[in-house]
Amino acid sequence: PKTSGSLLQALQEVMTWDASLGDEKKDLGDKVKENQPLPIQSQTGVRWPCPEGTFVKLILKAGTGLDKPKEGSFCQVFIEASHEGPLSYPSSRWAEVELGGGDAEWDGVVDRGLETMLAGERAELRLSEGGTITVQLASFTEAKDSWEMSASEKWDLVLSNKERGSELYRAGAIAAAARRYARALRLLVVAAPPPDYDQIKAELHTNLAACQLRLHQPANAAQNCSKTLVLQPANPKALFRRGLAYDAMNDLEGAAQDLKGVLQVEPGNRAARRELDRVTERIRARDARLAQAMQKMFA
Repeated sequence: PKTSGSLLQALQEVMTWDASLGDEKKDLGDKVKENQPLPIQSQTGVRWPCPEGTFVKLILKAGTGLDKPKEGSFCQVFIEASHEGPLSYPSSRWAEVELGGGDAEWDGVVDRGLETMLAGERAELRLSEGGTITVQLASFTEAKDSWEMSASEKWDLVLSNKERGSELYRAGAIAAAARRYARALRLLVVAAPPPDYDQIKAELHTNLAACQLRLHQPANAAQNCSKTLVLQPANPKALFRRGLAYDAMNDLEGAAQDLKGVLQVEPGNRAARRELDRVTERIRARDARLAQAMQKMFA
């Protein structure tokens, strides 16, 4: 049978398109065989909610490349905040910042955003508390992953973050201190254990718990104190702070038990005695209310 001219033309176009697609597949296959990295490009308009719930990232301009900044990277950035806030990184101008080097609350937000960005990308970080921070990343230096560091490098970073956390705590920058202690603990996980590994780990968990109590995070504080007590069952600071955390969560019996534990180790600890007396009074008042309610129920 004869084929019409239009049908023949359509078949020729399909064959031409298929041939060109084959060439593209061949080029891609050649790159894979040669182990050449394929370029990655972020997509404009994509939204990414930070898992911690502190912000939502919106990509305004796509970036390209294979790598993203990580802690220790020096980043060339332009940062703009919608209003005044706890940001110590330079803003409204191009500047170089070290990812992880800032201690203000919004510095941590910028750090978290930068960790998700490609070179050339511009993004808006919409804060859960209101306001926005716009970040443009021009370029950045490569930083070592923890597995690439020597044991001494990791340990130096653990100690420097611990020391900086204590400085910030004494200065009243509680959230920043908590970030430093948490960072030190993350590094400690992959650091080769020195002779005082358990002692440093216990101190970090206890110090982080002190921050979390001040930040009204009693459940997290109790968890960190428990981690200290696994290493040092009679640690009075951990027992005291877990007692305060349990009290804040209305676990009064748990609080009383821990505060009694402090007094067994340090009988003269006046703060523990004062808190135990207060918790004991709370238990009596609770039990009295319960007894009164039961009487009314069966009256």
